[in-house]
Amino acid sequence: MKRQEKYPETSTFHYYNANPHNRVTTDCVIRAESTALGIPYDQVVLENAQLQCKTGFSGDDTKGVAKYMELKGWSKHPQPRKDDGTKYTVREFCQRLAKPGERYVVSMAGHLVAVVDCKAWDIWDCTDALLTKCVGNYWKPWTNERFS
Repeated sequence: MKRQEKYPETSTFHYYNANPHNRVTTDCVIRAESTALGIPYDQVVLENAQLQCKTGFSGDDTKGVAKYMELKGWSKHPQPRKDDGTKYTVREFCQRLAKPGERYVVSMAGHLVAVVDCKAWDIWDCTDALLTKCVGNYWKPWTNERFS
């Protein structure tokens, strides 16, 4: 069974592997950044390595992710909460918070995913209701909304 068949398209998930060798490996940070930023995987690898040499933070460290996304002009947003204080799952983020035509990098425990057009683009369906992973911080391109 092909991986795409194991993880079919849903209203909140799109199978996509940004890895140019189509490897299924622990490269979620690079895949998410490449997909959300719309730049080549190899470019993200090189830029993260250069940033690591400059800052000492690995690209898959939370501080490394934050520094890289900031360098790319994306702003970090705190973990979203519902009115009752509970956390959003990735599925709920896609359904309720993400906006069509917009891109996000979303963190969750042990994983990073690109959300594009209200769908998680990844090699496995992290929006699956059985997984119930909660959204942590997320990044989106900086806009002038801050001054509105």
